[in-house]
Amino acid sequence: MSFVEEKDISSEHDNERSSSSEDLEDCPLTGEENVFPLRRRRWLAWPTSNSPFWKFYSIFMTAFSLLLLVTTIHSSTSSSKCSEDEPHSSHPHSPNPLEGYPHAVDSWKKSNLIEHRFFRDLRYMSLDPNTDYLWKEHLFMATGNIQLPDGKGNTTLKGIAMFHQMHCLAKMRMVMQLAKKGVDIGTDWRDDAHWPHCFDYLRESIMCNADPTLESVSLQPGPLDNGKFVKVIDGGSELRYCRDTRPLYELERRYGPNSQYGFANDKFEVAPGK
Repeated sequence: MSFVEEKDISSEHDNERSSSSEDLEDCPLTGEENVFPLRRRRWLAWPTSNSPFWKFYSIFMTAFSLLLLVTTIHSSTSSSKCSEDEPHSSHPHSPNPLEGYPHAVDSWKKSNLIEHRFFRDLRYMSLDPNTDYLWKEHLFMATGNIQLPDGKGNTTLKGIAMFHQMHCLAKMRMVMQLAKKGVDIGTDWRDDAHWPHCFDYLRESIMCNADPTLESVSLQPGPLDNGKFVKVIDGGSELRYCRDTRPLYELERRYGPNSQYGFANDKFEVAPGK
């Protein structure tokens, strides 16, 4: 190819490049007419008050709030009712350990009395040593003594009267067993101050309680096994109104020898003597 031909070819390419540059000049990049507007992000519009969704949402939240309110009120009422129905009981850490304990006057109120009938329990109608186990806990007064805390780290020794009376009854039974074996049990307080004290103590306790029940006469088998019946007043046919013993056992359980307070450190005697 000659120089002239190459020049002609170059001229043709130059014309092409020239036309391309002209095209760029005819379409400038900075022209305002070719600036594309920015597309803005479209946010979802909140439902209006007239929309079905908003109505459903309002109804749901109202029902949920009412349900929560009713549940809270019911729970509060139930808790208050349960606390009122529960009987007051003494607690080892309570500032007043006798809270809820029936005092002498209150124990005779009708609401604190229970209906009861006496019945013949042959186990307690015997001096047989085989029945000693029924009296063992009362004989040495292992029950009925309590240590009442004052909330300041100190305790006071007390004895529950019912257990003291049971102790005296067990003591008199033991003395009768000794007399049956031929042991000289003495005559009065000058020989032994214990069982004579129990005689008098039980007498006063019986008089203090003054049971007004009117007991009827009934027919019972006689002392001889001959088929004959005798008229007796054994007190087993009448309905009685008795004081409840459960609060006494509960107090003894909380503050007695088997509780966290244990036995008393200071020695004492129910009555001096053997």
